[in-house]
Amino acid sequence: MRSFETREKKRQERFRNESPTVSAMGRSPTDDKGLRNGHLLAWGCEEENLYPPLRGSGRGGASQFLSARRINWHRSSRSGDQSGGAGPTRNLASSQLACINFMLPLANSPTALTAAMSAIDDDIVGIVDIEDPDTGTSSLVEIEWIGLDHALEGPRHKTRGANSTSIDAFVVAETTSGRRGYLIEWKYVEDYRRDFLLDGNDATRLEWYRASYAASSFRSERIPITAWFYNPFYQIMRQRLLAERMVRNGELGVREAKVVVVVPDDNLAYREGITSPVLKAKFKDARTVEEVVLAAIDQPGPALACLSPSTIADAVRRQCGNELIEWSEYLEDRYGW
Repeated sequence: MRSFETREKKRQERFRNESPTVSAMGRSPTDDKGLRNGHLLAWGCEEENLYPPLRGSGRGGASQFLSARRINWHRSSRSGDQSGGAGPTRNLASSQLACINFMLPLANSPTALTAAMSAIDDDIVGIVDIEDPDTGTSSLVEIEWIGLDHALEGPRHKTRGANSTSIDAFVVAETTSGRRGYLIEWKYVEDYRRDFLLDGNDATRLEWYRASYAASSFRSERIPITAWFYNPFYQIMRQRLLAERMVRNGELGVREAKVVVVVPDDNLAYREGITSPVLKAKFKDARTVEEVVLAAIDQPGPALACLSPSTIADAVRRQCGNELIEWSEYLEDRYGW
């Protein structure tokens, strides 16, 4: 049986070769890596990885949105992305692009965004505009959010999306009990079972996170921080620490904060990838990443939610009807969501 990653890359290859949103040039790479991998666009056509209304450098485009916030696109030599490029990756299976294609169009529709967040919690009454005094920007959806002022890693880390704990998408909602921040981590084809143990940079990690971890809602007295140094747990741990700092400092008036992992239902390699030996032994009854994290936190109310992009997309469709029909059809055609 083919893996989820293999199936989805084939889906993206079909999209590249058949969708009218991809040009003949875009579907015809000439380099060796592009010729061998059907989920890669041709060099020079990377913008075609975006939902069409997000393309271009003008106001409302994804490139302008990221540039105004000094955010770098995720690019990788593994995808054959050319060095020095300023645009998105050519990799059609990119989770950053999946997140942006899904979430950024909703920034223009409070109704649609409220419906999307209501798929997570049923007590949402509205969405709050997020203002970043550092860049002078504001939006109902933020990308690569690190919190106000500086990243979790310290005052020297102020660049969003680079060498710091960044959230793929961030939304603040008004609920019946106050403001709640949603720290959204978007996954697509990620599978950490093959490459889950982090490299030997533990001293730096301990310097950055040990104090925050000791003061957090994690059961730190019973679970050493090093038990979390396995992806995807390492990423989720840092995002929970960021969420708790947000609440502690009252950033943007947030009284609660929840980490939300958006991952397709069929990506069992992620959902069931309990990669940390210590956490696996500690929580023997847990069958998923979500169950492990929730069992490891002492906090009233859920601190983490894991749900599929299809669930969120369907909630938007039910609420908004034809308002976002183009967005809806694009997501279904490209991702099956």
